Amino acid sequence: MLISSGMNKLSLTQEDIERLLVVNLQTFPNCEKAVEVVVIPLEDCRNAANWTVQKFNCGSSDGDACDRALQHIVPSFQRVYNLVRKH
Repeated sequence: MLISSGMNKLSLTQEDIERLLVVNLQTFPNCEKAVEVVVIPLEDCRNAANWTVQKFNCGSSDGDACDRALQHIVPSFQRVYNLVRKH
């Protein structure tokens, strides 16, 4: 993990952010069997975040519950983590 300059955010790879999102998502009621969250970079980084969730796979969990949970989780993760691309 790298600390990004100026914004005090942790810089993580796409895979790391996706893994952390799934682990966190699985802690929410009716989301325990969620299996995947796909993160994509945002090209227009004028926003505070440089990534967003493109899609998720709730597995055998409740899709609506997972969607609501992600609406809660993603903004807080975006305040803490920047997406860094592997070169």
